[in-house]
Amino acid sequence: MVLAGLLGLIAALYLPTLGYGFVYDDGWTLRSNGFLRDFDLSVLFSDMALARHVPDAFRPTLVIFDAAAYALLGLNSACHHALSVLLHLGVCALIFRLLRGVGAPLLDRASVMVLFGVMAIHAEAVAVVSFREDLLAAILGLAALGLAQRSLYLSPKQSAVRRGLLTLLLGIGACALMALACGAKMSAAPLPVFWLLLESKSPWRSISAKARARGPLYFAVAALLLGVGLAVAHGYLLHGGLSPYDPGQNPRIFATRVGTHAVLAASTQIHVGYVQQLMLPLGLSPEYVDFAAAWTDPATLACALVLLALLVVGLAHLRRGKSPTAALTILGAILLAIPTSNLIGMPNMRADRFMYLPSLPICIGVAAGCLALGRKAAHAMPSGSSSSTANEPDLFLLVLPTLLFVVVQGSVCLAASTTYASNTNLWATALRRSPDSARAHALVGIQRLAGARDRARHDPALLAVVREHCAQASELDPIYELPEICHARLALVEKNWSAAYLHYQRALRFSIDRNDRILGALAQISLDLPDMNEPARLALSRRHLDKALDAYPYSPELHAVAATLAHRAGYADRAMALYRRARFLRPDRWETVVGGLELALDLGDTSAAYRTWLEDHRVLDRAHPAIRAALRRRLIAARNAHRFTLLQSLCRPGVFPNEP
Repeated sequence: MVLAGLLGLIAALYLPTLGYGFVYDDGWTLRSNGFLRDFDLSVLFSDMALARHVPDAFRPTLVIFDAAAYALLGLNSACHHALSVLLHLGVCALIFRLLRGVGAPLLDRASVMVLFGVMAIHAEAVAVVSFREDLLAAILGLAALGLAQRSLYLSPKQSAVRRGLLTLLLGIGACALMALACGAKMSAAPLPVFWLLLESKSPWRSISAKARARGPLYFAVAALLLGVGLAVAHGYLLHGGLSPYDPGQNPRIFATRVGTHAVLAASTQIHVGYVQQLMLPLGLSPEYVDFAAAWTDPATLACALVLLALLVVGLAHLRRGKSPTAALTILGAILLAIPTSNLIGMPNMRADRFMYLPSLPICIGVAAGCLALGRKAAHAMPSGSSSSTANEPDLFLLVLPTLLFVVVQGSVCLAASTTYASNTNLWATALRRSPDSARAHALVGIQRLAGARDRARHDPALLAVVREHCAQASELDPIYELPEICHARLALVEKNWSAAYLHYQRALRFSIDRNDRILGALAQISLDLPDMNEPARLALSRRHLDKALDAYPYSPELHAVAATLAHRAGYADRAMALYRRARFLRPDRWETVVGGLELALDLGDTSAAYRTWLEDHRVLDRAHPAIRAALRRRLIAARNAHRFTLLQSLCRPGVFPNEP
């Protein structure tokens, strides 16, 4: 009952996220990820996954989970957000179960679980669908620890053979789950060592209980580490190293620009900032600007001394065994933070979601501290003014510090999660919190253009604001693709095709991956370039498309662009096949449906066009009103010209006969 009640409280905190849309990378990993619709396990576990630019190919567990989630939920944002909340609740329940296995009393494990559930720094990981990789890695990793823990407490009444067989089976299951957890995100890799520390230094067990069952414990840890090794081996086979980002060549990795030492020096300041945000949730942001630091900087020296002092305190308590909670909190947090400590280059040096798993030992320490304060307060109360006794302190006073911490964290969490309600809100907040972010400036400029598509060309003030955002983004990071895309979108609104083409070429030169939309834009703009005749334009566009389709065979946008080009060139059969492929890869894209309808009308297939108009009205409702009105006029004209009846459309398949 306690577990269900606390899970209900945590779920209520995240209930508003069910009304949020898709933001951040959700479009890349879900909406435009054609591989989820054309899923092939043999491709995912081979080098073809990288060659074909499957999103998150180096996280196969996440890709499989996303494919299953799409098959069940489609593109319903409310359902996907509900799934993220359920994953978070599952993580909380497994924490409750894990702590019970190491002897934690009900009040202690309930306090740890509810603190973890409402931590404000977790708002990003739970509220953004594409960040559920952290939740998935955590739930699979903790489930692996649960199986390993179960192998330690098999009934002694069973025969030795039966116990050995069960231990082996549980070890295999734990190994598989840990491999899957690391296949979702490598943040789960230190969990076996953290669990060894938790089992051997549990603050809730007697010394005699800690000393027993060493053999099964080491076997279980070895099985978990084998699972980590399998995931690491898969990474080496796939991309040839620990990091999938190629730190020697990728300019998005800040260490590539300034060196590893400068990034590690800055990382000391970042991790002290994490400690502050975990204890006092101020300064949470959807965007942090990467920066370099020197080891001689006063801020770096101060933060390095703080971290070193914490490490020394943790090791001292571990050795003496006087305060296992302090050792578990400090050393556990350090262990779980290693994958995101910038020892290996990452595209973002800092993000709130990186603290999802490392916050678990912090919650253990905070819960212990809050309960200790509560006990002191309860025992300090006069016996006449409280229901407490010498042996049973007043429950309200006992949990009051924990309740206050939960209220503060939960309130900030609720406010922080609203940042991710929409992309407009997300990047406006990111720009306000991080005004030196080139990404925030570029994306705010792009969104302002997209949000005012009709009036942008006739609104000089809006164009000036967007131009300023693009210019600031270019100044802040001159070798980043997003500022160039911002300039290119602005040039397209102004119908300056040559400038747009040049900016997209620069963006392609700076960009490392996710280039399908850039190549598609180059192919489209090629058709409108001045000073070129029509055959030359078509040839240039075809070169861009051939290169793009070979590298990004699961991109629905590229297939739609290729269909438009074939349609314009008069290759009707190829155009129809490409439109259908684009619709299969992304069923909710209205531009593809409009293109297929127009092709059917050009071919005189009014029955198919009209049936598609009726069947796909929900998709077409998202089209621009002017486009929808023009298409309706064409349908009416075709219906009158061919003496078409509605009954005829019911006897013929639509333009996309095999699509939902």
